[in-house]
Amino acid sequence: EPTGNLDSQMARSVMDLLEELHRDGATIVMVTHDPQLAARAPRNIHVVDGQVLDLSPDQRLHARVA
Repeated sequence: EPTGNLDSQMARSVMDLLEELHRDGATIVMVTHDPQLAARAPRNIHVVDGQVLDLSPDQRLHARVA
């Protein structure tokens, strides 16, 4: 969790940096329990008890096609 134990201003700065890296072509894998942070990501995978519970809508479509 890249923003764990950070104040809100520093957490925003970290997320802004991760988004910038992603725009520049980097793949970012982030684990968080914060739904607001997860909402900033273009894709989400929800895992419960080690099992994939849900994929974001664009990933569901891809999974059906593949």
